[in-house]
Amino acid sequence: MRTSIAHLYSDIWRHIFEYFNALELLFSLVHITEAADDVLFNEGYHLRLRGLIIDDSIRALPKELLLSQVISLELHQKGCFERSEHCSELRSLKVIGQSEWTISLLKKVSHTNVKLEQLVLVVPGVGPLYDLLECITPLISLRRLSIVADQSDEKIKPHVLPMIQTNIKRFSLHSCSSINWNELSHMLPFLSNVCFLDITISHDNKDSVSWFSFPKVSYMSLRILEVPFECLSAIIKTVPSLVKLKLSGLVNIEGFVVNHRWLDLFDFCPSLNIVTVNLSMERDTSFFPIDTVQTSLREVNLNLSCMDDDCDYYSDTRYQHRWWTLSGIISR
Repeated sequence: MRTSIAHLYSDIWRHIFEYFNALELLFSLVHITEAADDVLFNEGYHLRLRGLIIDDSIRALPKELLLSQVISLELHQKGCFERSEHCSELRSLKVIGQSEWTISLLKKVSHTNVKLEQLVLVVPGVGPLYDLLECITPLISLRRLSIVADQSDEKIKPHVLPMIQTNIKRFSLHSCSSINWNELSHMLPFLSNVCFLDITISHDNKDSVSWFSFPKVSYMSLRILEVPFECLSAIIKTVPSLVKLKLSGLVNIEGFVVNHRWLDLFDFCPSLNIVTVNLSMERDTSFFPIDTVQTSLREVNLNLSCMDDDCDYYSDTRYQHRWWTLSGIISR
């Protein structure tokens, strides 16, 4: 039995290398043994390099790095990497930078990569959202798309997306800007095959929820910002195949706490089985009868609790606002 490093077989080295990211391998584990180097640099072993991060701390990449072996890449704009088209086996890509630079990079990737399955975009704002989506359309292999835009408050710029379906199954969109549910209608048929939807939405008092649907969404996670219960009910009606719903965010109490209508959601969507709730709200302690409300909420397996345990914290009785948390799991 071979137990020393010098005598380890190539297949053992291959399993060992799976625990390290690309730069750890090439900066720390090269030239240990001939067998190890053979696994690293002989493409016949089909070694896949994961977790390659290129940011402003990287001055130069190892000469031994074969970009065709990289399957997972995190790329920062300040990283000054201009060879993304050589990452022909890339499966997962995370891009962090300004929108214009990101769009330029995506255009290169979309014309050279046919295997990309997961894409994460971190940009300052959602202004050029439709331009970003248009660049992604040619990536027919893409299954998971996540967009985070939480640095600046921007309105989504009008743009007509091409009427082309994608194969994206999981879509996530979170922004500090106000995005209402109706704006998703402009992203169809781009999102027509989505099964998992994770999004932050706010309420626009000017518009009611338009009628359009996501026929394949079975799991939906909504981070809602002051969205009325009536609007939430209208949203549920547009997701006819929904099975699980997760709610978080900030809401008012009407419909959620006082005169709650949680069970109505199951009537609006017959396929819905589970609703997971983790919501916050701010209200005066005298605004609602706490004991009566608690009893009613417990009937649907929800709990309302004050986030401030010190009842004497607000000494001025004229101003007794508290932060409350509403949490629990409602089953059909």
